[in-house]
Amino acid sequence: MSTSPSIFAEDLHKAFPGCVNGGPVEFYASHAAATMHIILKPAQDRVIALIRISTLLVQIHFTTGNNAQRKAMLKRMDNYMQRGGG
Repeated sequence: MSTSPSIFAEDLHKAFPGCVNGGPVEFYASHAAATMHIILKPAQDRVIALIRISTLLVQIHFTTGNNAQRKAMLKRMDNYMQRGGG
């Protein structure tokens, strides 16, 4: 993902208010009956001309929830982490 650990954490807390534990690079987030374990690892920045964009490798492992609950949780997380621009 093209983001920093602090922005990722901020967006995760917005997506699942009151349901996120951990940080700054390891989190547990819950929604309905699903729980995900998230690990962030810094990756090489993306460089476009003079622009440098922070990049993370994001590992997500579900510890609870059925497929429908997991998909709903990922969709919610994705919606909160989208940026404008197309």
